[in-house]
Amino acid sequence: MEGMFTAQAVLRQREDEVLKGLREMQYEKEALEQQLQMVLMNTDVLEGWVRENEGKLGGNAANVNADDVFEPSDSLSKQMLESTSSDLAIEDVIYAMDKAVQDGSIPFDLYLRNVRLLSREQFFHRATSAKVRAAQMQAQITSMASRAPPRFQFLDATAKHIED
Repeated sequence: MEGMFTAQAVLRQREDEVLKGLREMQYEKEALEQQLQMVLMNTDVLEGWVRENEGKLGGNAANVNADDVFEPSDSLSKQMLESTSSDLAIEDVIYAMDKAVQDGSIPFDLYLRNVRLLSREQFFHRATSAKVRAAQMQAQITSMASRAPPRFQFLDATAKHIED
């Protein structure tokens, strides 16, 4: 009888573990379904963009330079694009150097020296990106404030007066 009670307790414990695992899988399934919906929405947007711009390529899509397809809307966007692309390029170089030092293709001291130099450069690109992002956010806020109804502009001017 005692063996049966022990087996029953073990079975209840396993049931709890299985139910917990099932709940986690359901949450994961829901999260994956949400991600799928986002991917499908983004795919629709991209397909629409391709249809809209297909005529502009003139059937010569194979020879299109990706850098020429996207044009920044202003100088801040251009600076953000350049900083981000430089940051990611440095990230790729550091990754390749990681693999090279693991394979023994380059000496460790050379690896460290180059990673230190690249990391410093990458820091400046990331700092630039952060400053540009802040400037873009400020420009967006200013733009939104200029389109606000007059009563909100009065409140904004009052708030600026109080800050001063």
